[in-house]
Amino acid sequence: MNMNRTPIVEIRLSNECTIFHGSANESAGAVLRGSLCLLLPESLKVKSISLRLEGKMKVSWDDVPGVKASTRNETRNLIAYTWAFIEAHKKPLTLRKGEHTYPFEIALSGNLPETIHTDFGTVEYKLKATIDRPTFCTNYTVEKDVVIKRFALPSSTELIQAVNIAEVWNDKLAYEVHIPSKAFGLKEKIPIRFNILLLSEDISLRKVSCLLKEYITYRVAGGGRCKLQTRWVNRLSNMDFPKNQSSWEKSLSLDVPFSSDVIQCDCITELIHVRHKLKVKIEFRISPGVVKAVYVGIPVVIISGSSQETFMDLPPYRALERCISITSLPPSYETMFDSYTPTYEEVAGHSLSPTLS
Repeated sequence: MNMNRTPIVEIRLSNECTIFHGSANESAGAVLRGSLCLLLPESLKVKSISLRLEGKMKVSWDDVPGVKASTRNETRNLIAYTWAFIEAHKKPLTLRKGEHTYPFEIALSGNLPETIHTDFGTVEYKLKATIDRPTFCTNYTVEKDVVIKRFALPSSTELIQAVNIAEVWNDKLAYEVHIPSKAFGLKEKIPIRFNILLLSEDISLRKVSCLLKEYITYRVAGGGRCKLQTRWVNRLSNMDFPKNQSSWEKSLSLDVPFSSDVIQCDCITELIHVRHKLKVKIEFRISPGVVKAVYVGIPVVIISGSSQETFMDLPPYRALERCISITSLPPSYETMFDSYTPTYEEVAGHSLSPTLS
């Protein structure tokens, strides 16, 4: 067939992605708008022209890897709607040569889950156009993904609160870890402020490490066991400390990746829950050959939109004060930060609380 005579069928959306503002409980939703466009190099006989929107959420994993009988899976239909631009007729209609445009729109509820693509679960929305033609003629179909993102509301004050964690270890080491807010956007930096005081002459700093960890929980209806997938998203460390000084104060910046292959935004759905933690490890020597460490875990929220645009005014940083509570050394986790390799664990189905805290 001469390609110059082949019709061109396109689904054109008004916006690259559809934005929901606020959580599923507070979002007013958004309107999906676009048009189905047909460019006909010559007249074309058709029986019907339709466009269908479908949204589905799926999870699937094996409780015992490689054993199909242990597979857990579930599919939820989220939305289904059809536009009939030309109703089906027994006798075909003839469309003239040229461009034909069929606009469409639909109001999407704000409680629909945002688009997700992970190893064991997906939330996908698709538009499928069908040009149904007479018998023995070629039908034409085309599909287009609809991407839904969820942005935080500027009024979400709990996300713009600064986090300060300050402790003293055995009256020998005082430390404070500070981040200016709990929410950070893709491709942004997480500024981490350190203020460390050495309260004893026989102690010295060895290494400070910062890591961003992702937790994805999958579940199916009826309770039972869930699947927890964890992975290190990014890391950085510092080993440059001043000698013969009793204090160290510095800011480090940890990059938040942009690719969905590396990181997902935080979300809470019935089947998939994504959350993140910033983990900090402070290593120090208390005598030659003896290294100890303290660990700090801070929940953070990775959002689709820019945190600078969403939250304009952030609380200022306040320096460490010496009046800090006493704490003992946590258990040692020698392999805690050694690998980026994703790990997969099983957890009880009711162990997860649906919060972003």
